[in-house]
Amino acid sequence: MGSETTTLLIYASLGFGVVSMITAVIAFRSAHFARRRWHSLLTGGDGARLEELLELHAQDRGVVERRVRDLEARVTELEEKGRSSKRFLGLVRYDAFEDVGGSQSFALAVYDENGDGAILTSIVGRTDCRVYAKPLIKMQSERKLSQEEQRAISEARSEAPRTITSR
Repeated sequence: MGSETTTLLIYASLGFGVVSMITAVIAFRSAHFARRRWHSLLTGGDGARLEELLELHAQDRGVVERRVRDLEARVTELEEKGRSSKRFLGLVRYDAFEDVGGSQSFALAVYDENGDGAILTSIVGRTDCRVYAKPLIKMQSERKLSQEEQRAISEARSEAPRTITSR
């Protein structure tokens, strides 16, 4: 081996040593910061220990789980009540007689998700007003329905944006 080779090996060893030292310093600093964070986690800023924090978290989680179960039960109850609530409404106003204007007569369909409810019909004449109620079961009535009453049933289920009154 010549002196050039030896010099080259010395420089390479020195370079490797410097890189190793820099790597060691970086690793030491990282370990030091990790150790400080771990110590902080175990003892906490206010003296709380990790076990205490985990116990508090478990208690809080239990409270949250109970509240979620209670809310699920309430949602189920509300869904059941919602199915039987009379939430479908259809109102059709019309002129029942040629000599009475203003669309004062009406048919109002009110029923639940199953189609159970009633149709209220008001027929306004010049000298009197009559009101009829017909039961609805599965959107059908045992009594004959007028065109306006059938339209009111259809409009109650319509998803088209509209006002509650139509002609």
